[in-house]
Amino acid sequence: MQKKLVQSSLALTAAAALGLGSAFVASPAMADNAPQKLDVQNDAQVQKALSGLSGVNAYGEADGQLNLGVEKKTDEIKDLEKKFNNINVVDGIKELKPYAKKDLVGGAGYLANSPAGNGVCSTGFSGWDGEGNPVVLTAGHCSKVIESTGEINGDTKVGDTEKPSIAEANGGEGFQPSGIGTVGEWGYHSYGSGDLLEGPSDDWTEPKPTDIDFAVINVDEEKYNVKNGVTDWTSADSDDLSTSLATDITGVGAHEETTVEKSGRTTGLTEGDVIPFEEYPFEYSNVGGRWVHGFGVTSPESDPFSQPGDSGGAVFQGDTAVGVISGGGPAADGSQFGWVADLDYSLEQSGVDFQVEKPGEETPEAPAAPEVKDQTIEPNGDVKGKAAAGAEVKLDWAPAKGTQAAKEGSETVKADEDGNFTVEGPEAAGDYDYTAVATVDGQESKPAEFQVTVEEEETETPAPVEREINVDPKEIVASDFVKEDKGVTVTVKGFDEGEKVTLKVASGPENVEGITLDETANENGAAAFSIYGTSEADPSVYLGKYDVNVTGANDTDEEKALAGSFNVVEDEEGNGGGNDGGDDGNKDDDGNGDGGSDLPRTGAELTGLAAGAGLLVVGGAAVVLTMRRNKKN
Repeated sequence: MQKKLVQSSLALTAAAALGLGSAFVASPAMADNAPQKLDVQNDAQVQKALSGLSGVNAYGEADGQLNLGVEKKTDEIKDLEKKFNNINVVDGIKELKPYAKKDLVGGAGYLANSPAGNGVCSTGFSGWDGEGNPVVLTAGHCSKVIESTGEINGDTKVGDTEKPSIAEANGGEGFQPSGIGTVGEWGYHSYGSGDLLEGPSDDWTEPKPTDIDFAVINVDEEKYNVKNGVTDWTSADSDDLSTSLATDITGVGAHEETTVEKSGRTTGLTEGDVIPFEEYPFEYSNVGGRWVHGFGVTSPESDPFSQPGDSGGAVFQGDTAVGVISGGGPAADGSQFGWVADLDYSLEQSGVDFQVEKPGEETPEAPAAPEVKDQTIEPNGDVKGKAAAGAEVKLDWAPAKGTQAAKEGSETVKADEDGNFTVEGPEAAGDYDYTAVATVDGQESKPAEFQVTVEEEETETPAPVEREINVDPKEIVASDFVKEDKGVTVTVKGFDEGEKVTLKVASGPENVEGITLDETANENGAAAFSIYGTSEADPSVYLGKYDVNVTGANDTDEEKALAGSFNVVEDEEGNGGGNDGGDDGNKDDDGNGDGGSDLPRTGAELTGLAAGAGLLVVGGAAVVLTMRRNKKN
């Protein structure tokens, strides 16, 4: 419980005990004072050994060993470790604060009123006692007026329910009554043994089996009807939490060491992990200065399992009620630690007869859950299943973790006379978690859970263009070679768009200077280079064979350079040449091959390049061969 007038907090470093390992190794024995073995089954021996010891905040016994959790190892505690070799002490375990003071929270919030100020707690589970009277289970400390010193100064009075739409779980400030009226009166209620663990006496206070944090509210049935189930808080804006349930509750049971859920008025519906007893071997925890029997839960600090105000909130696994929130706080490792008063134990110790169904009332048999298997579909494909004939089937789905660009959804369809039903699946690719619930004659089935995988639409990947080189013309007379608009054009294709393509004049007449030229492949993976001479006064200096190699920046070790060649010949020897691209060598009127006669050789855009189907617009670059004049012997 939390009081509106007083705010207090207590950081918990206790969860540093997770993964205890060697932390339970007793101190080495002194050579002249061998450690003893404490008989942990003998209450008198335990009482004597722990007499005068303070600061113990967690307690548990298993396999002949006594496990103690303390905030700090004092000299007395260190001496105790040395004296007994079967007492294991874990430090960093702080006293827990009950979640029930100023910032009250819970499953469905309710006000707890006292002369010191009004507080708010959370309902745990609704049901009936053995005589059919409506009751609500919650935390026992919510029934107590707890002073700032930790002393109990009487009982609170149960007030109105908290208005859900302004509760902290729905983003509000809370503490506003719903206006329906007082929920009821306290029935059985207990918070620990009643005495503070650290009082005027130095005697050790050993936990008792009756140290529980548990209370029953006898509901005023003129104002409220109890409804089985736990709210998921999605209907808070309507101020009716009963219209959207996280689960129905079919019974009370022992907790399992796995994931656990909680519903409360501060943090709403959350998840945590039960800490295995092997890692946290304590049955009792010091919550607000009093022993409370239960179990520990850990959760991320950024997404806590419970917070102040969730006190009394419902803790459940599937459709089984396992506990109510007692206390908690931050742990030393940065996680959040929570203590849950285990419900099966609390009911046993209190003798309270709690029923999830009203005694004497016959509940119509619920229909069987739909039969639906995991399935893989195309976008907007059919999701199929089977239910009772004519049943209304509600399907809800949400993207599984890691699925991008996907949306949750819900749709209700009617099963045909054979029980078959179909609903259109999502459009976005990914994995989706589905639930399907069948309703027949107003009775809902248990949800069927399954997964639907939406495959990405297959797209045809175009076949890669083979790399090719085209030299045009392959043979050119010297008088044409020295004309910028008639030189040799080297075109290549089969590279990546935007890839740097490099041409190198690998060999040529001995008086040709070495040349390389870079160009960028266009969107079609093509590039072009223009090569010509500049010495019109003496074209003969360019006579000879030229070999060119073309490589790409993205080439792998297995890819070879594209190789081509051309010849510059005397005018009287020219025959029109041809090109590496397979042209027939026919000349046009000016003597050039037709493979590149319409390409400008200025290094600007080259249009009309025949490379594959259709015309390409390619980048061009010019290679100018500046030759040294031959000296005739």
